[in-house]
Amino acid sequence: MLVGQLISIFNFALFAILGYFLIKRKKKFSDKILKIYSLVLALIFFFRFMLGDDAISDVFKLSNSPISSPILTFFSLLFNWLLYSVIILAILYPFFKKTLYAFVLKYFGTIVSLLCIFFVYFLTIGIVGKEAYVGFQIRTLLLGIELGLTLAFCLIVFFENNKFKIAKSDLKGFIYIFFMLLATMPPYMLEAIFGYVKYSMPIKDVNFPHRIILYLSVLIPIGLYFLLRKKDSEEVRGILLYISLGTLLSFSVNYKFYSFLNITHWPFHLCNTAMYIIPLCLIFKWNKLFYFTYFINVLGAFLATAMPNYSDALNLFSSQLVVFYINHFIAFFMPILMVAIKVYKRPKLREFIYSMIGFGIYFLLVLILNAWFSNYGSVDYFFLNSDFIAEKLGTWAENLRNVIWSFNLGNLKFTFYPVYQVLFFLVYVVLGAGVWFLYEAAYTTVDTLYDIASRKKKIKADQIALEVALGGRSMEEPMNENGKNKLILRNFSKRYGKSEVYAVKDANLEIEGGEIFGFLGHNGAGKSTIIKSIVGIQPITSGSIEVCGYDVDKQPVMAKRNIGFVPDHYALYEKLTGREYINYIADLYEVSLEDRNKAIKKFVELFELESAFDNQIKTYSHGMKQKITIISALVHNPKVWILDEPLTGLDPQSIYQVKECMKIHAQEGNIVFFSSHLIDIVEQLCDRIAIIKKGKILTCQRVKDIEKECSLEQYYLKITSEEVEESLVENKKSQKNKLADAIN
Repeated sequence: MLVGQLISIFNFALFAILGYFLIKRKKKFSDKILKIYSLVLALIFFFRFMLGDDAISDVFKLSNSPISSPILTFFSLLFNWLLYSVIILAILYPFFKKTLYAFVLKYFGTIVSLLCIFFVYFLTIGIVGKEAYVGFQIRTLLLGIELGLTLAFCLIVFFENNKFKIAKSDLKGFIYIFFMLLATMPPYMLEAIFGYVKYSMPIKDVNFPHRIILYLSVLIPIGLYFLLRKKDSEEVRGILLYISLGTLLSFSVNYKFYSFLNITHWPFHLCNTAMYIIPLCLIFKWNKLFYFTYFINVLGAFLATAMPNYSDALNLFSSQLVVFYINHFIAFFMPILMVAIKVYKRPKLREFIYSMIGFGIYFLLVLILNAWFSNYGSVDYFFLNSDFIAEKLGTWAENLRNVIWSFNLGNLKFTFYPVYQVLFFLVYVVLGAGVWFLYEAAYTTVDTLYDIASRKKKIKADQIALEVALGGRSMEEPMNENGKNKLILRNFSKRYGKSEVYAVKDANLEIEGGEIFGFLGHNGAGKSTIIKSIVGIQPITSGSIEVCGYDVDKQPVMAKRNIGFVPDHYALYEKLTGREYINYIADLYEVSLEDRNKAIKKFVELFELESAFDNQIKTYSHGMKQKITIISALVHNPKVWILDEPLTGLDPQSIYQVKECMKIHAQEGNIVFFSSHLIDIVEQLCDRIAIIKKGKILTCQRVKDIEKECSLEQYYLKITSEEVEESLVENKKSQKNKLADAIN
């Protein structure tokens, strides 16, 4: 009793000294000191935990307890559980200070620590046993120091975060407490409280308890995913590390120091390795090791959860079964969750190869260990020693085990089943590749669903913004009433995917009705990117595009009604006739029968297609198909006609016809915007031109002004030279800065 009293005095003395120090000095501890403090706490806790079993681990339905009262036994169980939760929080806090750890440790940790001090006697008896306060017990001493340090640590956090008011945003922290407690629950807890619930092997009959277990293996990670998906990556790493360490603690109930004296008890089984690999990967960010568990452990854990390796009726709440499912739950869903929440990147072929190499090393290791350790007892790492897997596959698989290779090394006998074990390895590699395929299919599906959801969200937001911008006007009216006969690009930028490189950057253009506007640039300069964004084929990264006053991003349908587009690579329904195809396009644009007949007559005569117009398009030449594409772009008389390299591959007669068509369309007050490599034709046709290089518009000039100095070809070569390009870019930056200064 004297030692117990001294320990209690030590707890409160440590609490009083540190509390006085914090209140008196009101200074924050440095991160380095806190980290050293947490590592000391971790070391003390580790030795206290590993030196022996918890006495209450043998409790059954609150009976057979070292504590006489069932109520006090329950409190001992409860505070042992809560203490584990708070200690892991305290150990991790200095490394994840900017996360919700501060909130949880400040309130939950402080309250739990004080309660553990209050119930220290029953807590100690529950962990160490009845002999806890009889003479000197090292675990009793370590537990006392552990409690004192934990309480002091919680007080440090409490005073460092001295805003005592709980904000609404902090309330989410209580949700995380649920998952934290779930992770740290001692495996003997359920049996100690509820006793016996019969549970038979579910392979032949997937009964209700087993279905619940399988449902939980899916619902828990889904809940965690939605809870964590929007959080900072470092905070996510901290929470997942907590869960992995908490479950490792529960798993380690069966692996204390004394248990390692028996080498047949070492945790080399495949799913056992995941309990150690996942925390290591979260702490040290070991990518190659992670992808081993991602491809190999997940598959093994899923199969083990679906077809567990026990045959007799068991207690559903037995610590043996709870540890089994904790182990396989973590091995199954944690690697998938870590990739889904982007703690680790989605693997590529290289990562798959690394995982298979790692699996080969592991497989060879357990082959040797199985053969070696079998001399000291029964071992069956990864089921390579027994016929557990073979008997489920049938007689043919069991017959493979008839090929045996056995030899002696001194007094040790080594036995291998080479044919069976090699095929086992190869089949698992194939299954690993299959898992990768399933992962990719799942990720693609999820990405698609997210894309649909984000598009719906954007459409809704754009609708609201459009209503505000229109100010009560009809939704079919343009946002910019002053731009009804214009094509305008304002600070338009475009980049693809997650690339840091912009295909187009800060492009600005304003084209008036009645203009034929030429767009020049090398291959890959950004011409097609701008054109595809104008016509709505691809989304805009930033900036805006207006077509006849309609915002392409917020009023896409109305903008497209005003556009006729001739792409650089046409795609036609070649089993239709020319007439059928043009009528089909006219239907899409809701062109009246009278208007479409007039347009068809006009363009068929212009392009001299009378004899072939009612033949299938597949019989047409390249030039004729190009003409059909042009007619389909003009059948609704668009105010903006956009052509991307329209004259490529056409004969002189066809080029002349297309040029005439462009002139006529512009003379009617419409915009003709086209890109081309044929500078002489651009010079003949265009009123104005723009030159683009490496995604930046270098200049926009009237052709007549250029011709006063030199030919368009000479001007183009001059402007696209490196020296002039740099000068133009600098001038634009200077003008932009001057404008910003003037506004300020």
